[in-house]
Amino acid sequence: MTLFNAHALGSLVTVAGNALSRKLTVIVGALVQELETTTDEELGDAVKETLETLLGSIVDAEGLNTLMLLLLEW
Repeated sequence: MTLFNAHALGSLVTVAGNALSRKLTVIVGALVQELETTTDEELGDAVKETLETLLGSIVDAEGLNTLMLLLLEW
């Protein structure tokens, strides 16, 4: 993942609405994996910001349920 991709994803999740729920596990998994493996501090900060934006953009019950199940699996 690049710095540009992290910022672009952060912008997209704010407008995705209910469509976000369908791909939530894939997106969160990719962001967490990037956080675990990156050595670039600036990229790590951008990924953290994107993850915070993503979590704040979950507005429907389906998305919250998906997120809770994902976190319980970890």
